[in-house]
Amino acid sequence: MRFAVLGSLTTVDDDGVAVALGGSKPRSLLAALLLEPNRTVPLDTVMAVLWGEEPPRTATASLHNHVARLRRSLHDVGGTRLRTMTHGLEIRVDEGELDREVFEGRVRRAQEAGNREDWEAVERDASAALALWRGTPFADVPALAGHPVVTLLQEQRLQALECRFEALLHLDRLDGLAAELGVLVKEHPFREALHRQLMLALCRTDRRAEALALFRSLRRTLVEELGVEPGPAVQDAHREVLRSAAVPHRASPASSTAAPAAGPRTPSAGMPPRPAQLPAPPGVFVGRAEQIAEIRTELESGRSRTALAVISGMPGVGKTGLALHIAEQLRHAFPDGQLYLNLHGATPGVAPLEPADALAVLLHGLGVDARRIPCDVGAASALLRSALAPTRTLLVLDDAASVSQVRPLLPAGAGCAVLLTSRRPLATLGASTHIRLAPLSPRDSALLLERASGRSWAASDAEPVARLVALCGHLPLALRVSAARLRSRRTLPVEKLVERLARQEDRLDHLELEDLSVRRSLMAAQEALLGSGDPLDGDAAAALVLIGALDLPEYGAPLMATAMDRTERSAEKALDRLAEVTLLQEVGWGRYAPHDLVRDFARELAGRPGEQAGNTEAAERSLRWYQERLTQCAAALRPSPGRAPERPGGRTGTVFADAAAALAWGDAEAANLLFLAGSGAHGRLGPARTLDLINALFPYLHDRGRARDLERLTRHAITLARSCGNTAAEGRALGQLASAHYSAGRLRQALLLLDEAVERSEHLADDVARMRHLGNRAALLRELGRDADARATLAQCLALRPDHFTPGEEAMFLGHQGYVSELTDLRSALSYHLRSRKLAREAGSAVIEQVALCNMGHAHLRLGEPARALRSFEEALRVMAAGAAHWNAERETRLGQAQALRALGRLGQAGDTCTALLQEAAARGDSYGRGLAEYEFGHVLRALGDERAALGRWGSALSALEGTDAQVLADLRALTSAPTVMADS
Repeated sequence: MRFAVLGSLTTVDDDGVAVALGGSKPRSLLAALLLEPNRTVPLDTVMAVLWGEEPPRTATASLHNHVARLRRSLHDVGGTRLRTMTHGLEIRVDEGELDREVFEGRVRRAQEAGNREDWEAVERDASAALALWRGTPFADVPALAGHPVVTLLQEQRLQALECRFEALLHLDRLDGLAAELGVLVKEHPFREALHRQLMLALCRTDRRAEALALFRSLRRTLVEELGVEPGPAVQDAHREVLRSAAVPHRASPASSTAAPAAGPRTPSAGMPPRPAQLPAPPGVFVGRAEQIAEIRTELESGRSRTALAVISGMPGVGKTGLALHIAEQLRHAFPDGQLYLNLHGATPGVAPLEPADALAVLLHGLGVDARRIPCDVGAASALLRSALAPTRTLLVLDDAASVSQVRPLLPAGAGCAVLLTSRRPLATLGASTHIRLAPLSPRDSALLLERASGRSWAASDAEPVARLVALCGHLPLALRVSAARLRSRRTLPVEKLVERLARQEDRLDHLELEDLSVRRSLMAAQEALLGSGDPLDGDAAAALVLIGALDLPEYGAPLMATAMDRTERSAEKALDRLAEVTLLQEVGWGRYAPHDLVRDFARELAGRPGEQAGNTEAAERSLRWYQERLTQCAAALRPSPGRAPERPGGRTGTVFADAAAALAWGDAEAANLLFLAGSGAHGRLGPARTLDLINALFPYLHDRGRARDLERLTRHAITLARSCGNTAAEGRALGQLASAHYSAGRLRQALLLLDEAVERSEHLADDVARMRHLGNRAALLRELGRDADARATLAQCLALRPDHFTPGEEAMFLGHQGYVSELTDLRSALSYHLRSRKLAREAGSAVIEQVALCNMGHAHLRLGEPARALRSFEEALRVMAAGAAHWNAERETRLGQAQALRALGRLGQAGDTCTALLQEAAARGDSYGRGLAEYEFGHVLRALGDERAALGRWGSALSALEGTDAQVLADLRALTSAPTVMADS
């Protein structure tokens, strides 16, 4: 067993297979014990990690359950790994099993080697220790944030880094050392050892001026903040820099490969000073380490042409701040100067800079006499390339509007580099590096807020701070505005700012302060679209307004075509345009969503005077479109022969080509349909339309196995139906909720709901609904083993049979008869299922055909005919592959297929089938299906002779199936509790 805590908590067994710890509480329990391995951890300490300072009254009982669950996860059958002691718990960790102990040992060895001045050993041991580091220790256990052990480990990491850097300095291995140290020095401004090492690295790579500047910066920080001078080691390094000869250094790789003309210019009389036009970088900067490294690698590496890196992204995402932060770090690499130009591609009220004007500004910055600057763009561009060709100059071109604006401004010399920002990707510019900047991570957002506001957060601030950065959309511009408010008003509590930003209608007002404004930044993009004169831009601007009016999670071309009353092609172009200017994000092929603050801005646009009437019509058109298409989707999944599916209003229209197409449409629109049907839509449809929508959604959700969504929406439908006295809708929703419980293995709960549904149908004298509910009730009773009740209920169901059945209805009730008949006469049951399948094919109902074939397969299995069973299961899978797949039927079919393969001795194929089913169940969040697959997989592994692995699978199955009515539970408990004899490995 291996335990890794240097990062997120992970555990792998001796075969290298990751161990599933089964939830946050068992994970926190294991973390608490690994803080002090091989020592008894008091119960109070364990409970504090799991529940905080005030554990619930049930904590002791719950702890016992979590201990048992963790033991199962660790395959600790005899309790020898996780031991219950008199006053606490103890976990046994053998030598080499815990990465923390290995890490600490290697750091110690590196330090001991340093004392001996064995620098090769120092570098080897320190690097080996750092290779184990994956991030903040116990990163996924929030209760341990700031724990003394975590703090100690972070300190030991810094010590390991310092050991490694010291060894590299002594070994004269300086490649990339200054860059790595530069990042750490900014993260640890008071750590003198890192500053000393960076000074020496800079000095020994011909960057003496930077080394001296670093010393001055460190001394100023220490004197102003701590009232002390730098220590002796730093003073010695400073003297070495001044002497510049204490340690020999090698030439940089760039100097040996670049052309001689690319070196720094030698100033001469009358020569203008080297340009140093970079604005000050952000005073507070966090995150973006990967992007910084990628861009720096590109701009600093040797090459045969000008390096070009593009940073694109939505308004306020921090493009300019990142560019200036990187440019500041690169000053030393471009000794002939740094040019900066704001191209005003999206500055409110300012037209984008014309290429001719931009060229004139750049040439003037290089000292070219204005009288020598050509008016012709081509000539001026050639002059710029000539002026820059022999130099190593960095150009920062900020806020570019288009490729045509930028292309004339690009140098061609190998010594130059260009760092470009734009809201557009500028994909045809041929950039060697393109960074599409996303909002910050939650952690970096909170860090930026803390540093920029000058505040320190207490533990109690964690929740409001997390809420605040989320309301800011993790957007640097919004975070800086909020930080400025907190800094300027020291009495303003974070909670009060959260309350203000939580009011959707006022949010953008509070994200505006002096010259910083999220609204103005977004408005510039909208005004640029409106003012371009391009009809495509006009359509995009109109689409953004409609997005605010519709206010749905996602948008696709068919929906927007309906809202805009345009063709799908026009709508697709408008959405693509909004994505190009980063007002929308492409979340999937053909699917778009706005950032939360763009969504707020779009709502504001939609609410402006003069917009409401048109927007209301567009929204109503869109809602009708959803109702009509969903009705067609339901009809495709539950076909009724002899008529085309009706749209609302009695009209008929185009249907989906087949059930697979209907499911594909449902997959694409699921987020919006669930939003409209749920409470998140603020009741915009009204109770009656919402009930119809949920009812029409049922076939899609049921066939896709989305039991959680189905359960949530049917509960909502029951509440709505009861509130408006719609007994028919209530009974229908009760039956649908019963289906959701059945899919999740909660058969008894499903039975209670069906009893209620039967009562409602009796009250309404609705024999069709009553017959359907009774048929489902008979199947449930049969699965619960209540044979007599199942037969009696089926008799009640068949007594209500009308004179005329459609083939599909007949097929469904034949299936019920066959399922109940399996209790007494399997051959008779097979005949029912065979007839059910035949009628289902006539009716075009792939779902009922799948169920019939699945039932036939299971009947053959019970008759001891695995070969025939396998043929039925494989035929059912072919039906599924040819059209739509019903998840419950697919799940049971694949389980039966694995059982048949096992019975035939084809164990490898049986294992593969179980693996595929586990993946499908996990993707759908189906813990019941996962548990059944784990149970069968255990039997396959036992047949293969791997008793240990089988026991692990059965333990996982038991965890997944606890709380359900699975028929295999009793067998699972016996399998996991029985003593198992393991062969010596």
